[in-house]
Amino acid sequence: MTPKKEELKLKKTLSYANGYRELGMFAAALDELSILPEEMASRLETLQMKLAIFFDAKDWAAAECVAKELTIREPADPGNLVNLAFAVRRSQSIAEAKAILTDAGKRFPNTAIIHYNLACYACQENDLESAKEKLVRAISLDPNYLDTAKSDEDLVALTDWLNNLNIA
Repeated sequence: MTPKKEELKLKKTLSYANGYRELGMFAAALDELSILPEEMASRLETLQMKLAIFFDAKDWAAAECVAKELTIREPADPGNLVNLAFAVRRSQSIAEAKAILTDAGKRFPNTAIIHYNLACYACQENDLESAKEKLVRAISLDPNYLDTAKSDEDLVALTDWLNNLNIA
C-alpha cells in the first residue's frame, strides 16, 4: 500500500471509530481500530482515539494504560499527564492522581488545567484552602476556568467563595 493510501485508510478508520464512539457503540469502535496493521495501530492519533473511547466507555483501567503510553511517547505534552491523572483518579484514587499532577505542575507550572484539577482534588479531600490557592492560580492563567469552576461538581463546597471571587 502506498503511503498516501495508508494515510487515507487510517483517517477513514479513525473516522468510523469516532462515529461509533459518538453513538456509544464502544465495542464497535474498538473493533474498527483492531483492523489496523501494527504500524498504524501504534500511531499517536490511534492511541488518542482509543483513549477517547475508553474515557467515554468509563473503562478507567484501559484508559490508564493508554494514557501511560501517551505520556511515555509524548512527555512534553502536559495534556497527556492530565488525561493519565483523570483515569488514575477513577481506577485507583484521588491521592494517586494528585501525585501525578503535583509532579506535572512542577514540570508545567503555567498550565492552567493542571492547577484546576489539583484544586478539584484538594476540594474533594476537603482541603479548601489549598483548593482556593490552586483555583486562583488556574484562573490567573486562564480566566475561563472561573465559569467552569462555578458549575463543577467537584467544587461545590466552594460555590459561595467562587460566586464572590473577584480576580483583578
